[in-house]
Formats: sequence, C-alpha cells, structure tokens
Amino acid sequence: MMQKFFRKILLVSVLMASGLPAYAQDHVLNYRDADIRVFIDDIAALTGRTFIIDPRVRGQVNVVSTDPVSGDGVFQTFLSALRVNGFAVVTTSSGALKIIPDDQVAQEAGPVDEDRVGDLMITKVFTLKFADPLAVQAAAKPFVFKNGRTFARRGMPHLIVTDYADNLERIEKLIQSMDLDKSVIRTLSLENTSATEMAEITLSLSAQPGFEDNTYQNLSVIPLESSNTLILKGQAEVIEMFLPVIRDLDKNNASRGDLRVIYLKHANADKLLPMLETITNSIKKTDGKAQPVGEVTVSAYAGANAIIINAAPEMQQKLTSVIRMLDVARAQVLVEAIVVEVSEGAAKNLGVQYVLAGGDKDGIPFTVANYSNSAPNVLAVTGALVVDGKGGSSGDDDDDDSSSSSSTSDLLKAAAVDSLLGFNGFGLGVGGRTKGGGVFGVILNALATDTGSNILSTPSIVTMDNEPASFLSGQEIPITTGEALGSANSNPFRTVERKNVGIQLEVTPQVNEGDEIRLAIRQEISSVAGPINSESTDLITNKREIQTTVRVKDGEIVVLGGLIQQNETTSVDKVPFLGDIPLLGRAFRSDKKNASKTNLMIFLRPTILRGSEDMSAVTARKYDYIRTKQAGVKSQMPIDQLVNEVMGGNAPAPLNAPLPIIDEGRPE
Repeated sequence: MMQKFFRKILLVSVLMASGLPAYAQDHVLNYRDADIRVFIDDIAALTGRTFIIDPRVRGQVNVVSTDPVSGDGVFQTFLSALRVNGFAVVTTSSGALKIIPDDQVAQEAGPVDEDRVGDLMITKVFTLKFADPLAVQAAAKPFVFKNGRTFARRGMPHLIVTDYADNLERIEKLIQSMDLDKSVIRTLSLENTSATEMAEITLSLSAQPGFEDNTYQNLSVIPLESSNTLILKGQAEVIEMFLPVIRDLDKNNASRGDLRVIYLKHANADKLLPMLETITNSIKKTDGKAQPVGEVTVSAYAGANAIIINAAPEMQQKLTSVIRMLDVARAQVLVEAIVVEVSEGAAKNLGVQYVLAGGDKDGIPFTVANYSNSAPNVLAVTGALVVDGKGGSSGDDDDDDSSSSSSTSDLLKAAAVDSLLGFNGFGLGVGGRTKGGGVFGVILNALATDTGSNILSTPSIVTMDNEPASFLSGQEIPITTGEALGSANSNPFRTVERKNVGIQLEVTPQVNEGDEIRLAIRQEISSVAGPINSESTDLITNKREIQTTVRVKDGEIVVLGGLIQQNETTSVDKVPFLGDIPLLGRAFRSDKKNASKTNLMIFLRPTILRGSEDMSAVTARKYDYIRTKQAGVKSQMPIDQLVNEVMGGNAPAPLNAPLPIIDEGRPE
C-alpha cells in the first residue's frame, strides 16, 4: 500500500515540475506483473479521466515500452492492455469510463453511432439500402468480437453491431462492399403470348427446386398489358439466363393455332361473354371500316367456367389481356343491420252510467245515461235484472207468453254476461227495485292502461361485391285480390295472393377506393295489425320501409333513418248540458284518452371481407355468440356437436380459447 502511495506522489511531482498537463506529455510505460488496479490508477492520473471499476476486475498486467508514448497513445495502450486481459471500457452518460469484463459488454455497451477509434466498445447501426439484412448479418458475424452482438430482422433494413471501435471500421467496409445494387432492368416485347401469362411462367420457373439462391428469388417480373411488354429486374446473369427461354416460348406460341381455351379463376363465363362480344365488334371496326382481323368467335362453357376464342393470334392476345384484367378476385361484404323500435302506450277511461225507470204505482219517468265506449253496459245488466223469465198463466196463451218471456230473459242474460266479460279495470255499481215496481242502476267504471315494447331485430347477410342479396325473416299471409259470387251464388270464387310480412333486407354493395362502400339498400319491417273490422276477413298490415343509397367506411355504423311518432286520442261521451256542469257533470259523462309514442331507428354496418382470414374471424365471432347463448341450455344439442354430426368437420375454435398444453413426457 505504501509503495502504491509513493508511486502516485512521485508521478504527480514529476508532472507538476514539468508545468504541463499529464495527458499532454509523452511517457514511458513499463509494467511487469503489475496489479491491474494500480495500472488503472496510474492511467487515471496521467490522462485525467475518471474510471468506474467493476469488482470483478482483478489480475496482473504487463506493458513494456522503450520509447516515450504520446498522451493519446497512453490511453489507447491502456485500452489494448485491458482488452488483452479480458476487460472492456464503456463510456457512461456522465462521461466517466466504466471498466467491466468483456463478456458483459453487450448489455453494458455505451454510445450508439459515436465516432470513436481504438479498443473502446461501442454500438453502431448500419442502414442497408439494397442487401438483405439477414444475409449481411451472416456474413459479418464471423468478424465480430466473440462477446460482441449482432441483430437483424427480415423486413427491417438495419444491422446493429456491438463491438470494439477499430473492429467496427473493418465490418463497415465489409457491409459497404455487400450493400450494392447490382441489378439491371430489361424490357422484352412479346408478340404471341400475354405479358401476364409470361410473367407467371417466369416467376414459377425461378421458384423451382435448384433456384433457391437469393439471386433468383430477387428476380422481379412486371407485365405491362397496354403494350404487352415484360419488365425484368434482377442480377444481369440471371436475366440473361431467362431471356432466351422467354423468347423461345413466345415464338412457339405463334404456331399454336387459332383456337384457345381460357379457364377463368374468379369471373363468371356467362356474364363475361356479352362484354367480350361487344369488344370484339368494336375492334373489328374503326371509323366504320373493317379491319383485316379475320373471323372471330367467342363462346362460353359454363360447365368448366371457361371462355373459348377462335381467332388469329393477335386477336387472341387482345381478348386475353382484357380477360386477365377482369378475372380478379372480388371482395365480399358482411352487412349487419339493427332495427330498434321502442313504443309506449297509455289509456285512461272514466265514466258513470245509470238507469232509472218507474213502476206502475210510483209514477217515476224512465231516464238513462249509457255510453258506447264503456263496459259493462248498464242497459244489458238492468234488463237481465228486470226480466227474470218466469211465466204466470196455465192456458195455451199463457204458455205462449211464458215461452216468449223465457226467451227474452235468456237473451237479456246473455247480453249482460257478454257485457261483463268485456269489462276491464275497476267497476263499482248498485241496482235494484223500488217498492212501486221501479228499477234503478248505477255503474262507475275506471281504467288506466300502460303498455311498452322494445323490439330489436338484427338481420345480417354476406354477399359479393356488386352482387345483390336479400334476407327475409317472417311469414306469408293470404291477401284477397278478387272475389265473385256468380249468378244466384252458383259459382263463387276468390283469388288470393301471398304477401311476405316480417323483416326484409335487400342490399347491393360496391367496394370503392379507400375502403369506402356504396350501398343500395331496401329495408322493410312489416307486421299484421288485424282484420279491418269484426265482420271482415281482410287484414291490415303495418309497414315501415326505407329505400336509399349511402356511402360508409369499412366497419363504421351508419343510421339509415328513423321515425318518431306520437298519437293522442281523446273521446268524450256526455249528456248535453248536464255533462258540462263542473264537478257534478262527471255523473253524466264518460271520458276516454289514448296516447301512444313510437321510436324507430335503423342502423347498419358493412364490413369488407377480402380473404379467408377476414371470413374466419367473422364466422368465429358469430359462432361464439350462438355458443354462448347455448351454454346454459341443457335441453338443446350443442352447436359444436351439431356441426360435427351434420357437416363432419370441426367447429371454429372459441376466440378466447386457451392455448393447448403439450406434455412432451407423455408417451404416444
């Protein structure tokens, strides 16, 4: 310890005597089996730098020099000595230098893209313009320090390397020599073959076994249909190898004959045929003069969904180009509609009915207050009370009178019962006979009714782009359209038409640029209200219909329309003059009030399905909805079992299903 202290005193004294900073002078470095921490202390004093030493930094160092070393040379010699002994220096954010074992340098590497030289550990990011990052990483990895690190990812044009600064200079030169665009561009005009068809053949040939080299995979082939030209981009030697093959194929197609069959991939042959015939006629004529294209026949075979062309090769080429541009996969559209109807109704009825009739002895006049909108009917009830159906005489005439009286009594009793059966609400009444044979009766009826409904319908349908689709959920009801009885009712007949009643959705989507969808929609909600009256068989139907065309973004919800309707009806039956008297007039009046309010809204959301992944996601979401609804119903067959038994396939997996557990130790 004392020796170390005197070394520092001597070193500082020499530096002070010289009058110059320690890092500005030349020094002779001689260390034989010296403790590495003593070596670090001396360099800190000579260079004026601050070092943070990892506790694992231990050992001895040997540095021998015969000639003086400059101030910068001292620090570089120090870095090299640490590197030889398995340690590295990393710069911290405060400017201090951290000395750690070199196997930890990848996690502790300091500055990024900093211009430093020598044996200082840094991290550098190389941006690639043309070369494949994974290929460059594989080429540079053998030259990286054993405890350094490299990182690259496909699709990211960067290579990250952590290494010593002087080694990064060599790696940078290696990367620059590899990151060069050596590809060339060639164009080739075709005479007898479609550019699209030839591009598919060329790309298929480059993907065949034996061409796995990256130079073949980087071959790009672009067809230009307007001039029937093929554009090739890639390595010059690769293109020169493919060009003779392409020319030979195009030359051989000149002698293939005038008949050609084109199998369509996506389009419909029957729908495509009229358009091809129109194009053929337009090509034949220019300014009313016939072109020498020869006879052209275009036909369709629906069984194989193919187009057959009988024409000269040049004409075949033109029609084939048109077919290839039209024969593309069209997107599908899922249209989901929500129909919400919220209705409220309230009815109030309050009325007083009475009847008063005198007998033979009391001389009371007959008076009554009866209203058609009130039940029970006071006259029917009182009539059943007055006439009891009992006869008195024993003669024939008496028998006839007794029979007639009994029949009248039965009719009045039946009317009273019907009136009572039609009564709703609260009723209070009193009635009877007077001593003089008179009859009196009073009925008070009160009714308050509140009704409410919440109807929610969610029709949905999937259709192809620009293809109409319809959805119906409801019933077919008979509607009388004609009726004839004939002469003396000899040949009666009636004509009936079936009409759809329920939820109907008709839509034709059109997918536009920017994932915007144009929708031609007809939405109908209909129901049966009941017969016109009690004596008619004709029905009244409620109908709400929206027919419109809208534009909406993919996945957004749009409101198609709505109806807010409120109806109030007040009915007053009263005795003239008496019913208008305040308070007392309530005894001569019957009030009835109905109020109804309906809120109807229709919402719609279209979703574009461009591939099987989108379709699978939508199917799984709808399937999960049914699966969840059936989870608590034990009496129903689970939908998973139903699909497996009927379709013989596996049902879609639940969207929130856990990952399967694989037990590698379990025997097969």
